[in-house]
Amino acid sequence: MTLILTNEEIARLLPMPNCLARLEQTYLALGRREAANRPRSDIYAPSDEPTRRYIFKTMDAVLPFAGVAALRLNSDVILWEKSGAGVRKDKQPVAPGGKWVGLILLFSTRTGEPLAIMPDGVIQQLRVGATNGVAAKLMAPPDAAVYALLGAGEQAATQAAAMVAVRPLREIRVYSPTRERRERFAAAMSERLGLPVRAVASAEEAVRGADIVGAATNSIRPVLEAEWVAPHAHVSTIRTPEAPPPLLERCRLIVVHTRTWAPANYIVGRGEEPVYAHDPREALGDEHGTTADALESQSRFLSRQPDLGELAAGEVALPPPGSLTCFVNTMGLGVQFAALGALAHERALEQGIGREIPTDWLLETVHP
Repeated sequence: MTLILTNEEIARLLPMPNCLARLEQTYLALGRREAANRPRSDIYAPSDEPTRRYIFKTMDAVLPFAGVAALRLNSDVILWEKSGAGVRKDKQPVAPGGKWVGLILLFSTRTGEPLAIMPDGVIQQLRVGATNGVAAKLMAPPDAAVYALLGAGEQAATQAAAMVAVRPLREIRVYSPTRERRERFAAAMSERLGLPVRAVASAEEAVRGADIVGAATNSIRPVLEAEWVAPHAHVSTIRTPEAPPPLLERCRLIVVHTRTWAPANYIVGRGEEPVYAHDPREALGDEHGTTADALESQSRFLSRQPDLGELAAGEVALPPPGSLTCFVNTMGLGVQFAALGALAHERALEQGIGREIPTDWLLETVHP
């Protein structure tokens, strides 16, 4: 039988400490060359408005220790718009019922059969938070007490949960451009995490003096200034543009999620040659091209840094205590979805959660 899970079930099945443990094991396997990814690929097509594009995104991986392969795919309508924090990239919930479309397909490496089909939303949030948490566990000051968090969405929530799990935090200071949103986030996270989460009036107020500085936004421009960051801090980002180049230049150690610095974008009307960029100007249009050249230069610099798998495997020398460090979550990897998808499947079977459909519905007698 093939298991079908919902986001609500996955949220119950995957508490953050379990995600951290599974991903730490996964990055160790990557560092030892015992797992493999195929890089992300995006196909761009026109949508119904000039600032919108349809994007079909895929990434996949094989994780031998869990006995699985996984494909993560998104069928998205994307809108780029200007805001107080710069140009924002937002997925539009335009599927029936005002919903999004993202799936994880999990397969057995023993029989090839489909083990599970599940939405990617909760795992998408958990895998980013837990990945940055693994990096912080290996890089951040051991006694880190104050965490500055830029962002107040679901990605920010999982970042906070991961940092609380790996360091003895006493306070979180959160900033996002909308006062009501940051205050609502602070109140909710204070209750959820059991420690003070304080909304502040500016990014600078959040960052100054913090032991860990986390950016969890969808901005395609830097969201903090280098001079705000304490010399002993660990900086953690979920997007390449969030960290300004002057900050990276100050760091004693930079670790990236992957040295593959951008997805391969295939754009309708541009032929079969891919464009390597996070937000290709050919898809965005000139009015949104902004800092593409500078970002490409920064990304190429980051592609020369050690990656998280190498750090987890002990192949990266850590700087002296009190040094400024940075983890840049350059791009997602299919192995994250393989790891957490497999964990959700294992725990669901143990607890009798989910619905089953006959696997035979998804198999064939015709040689493919």
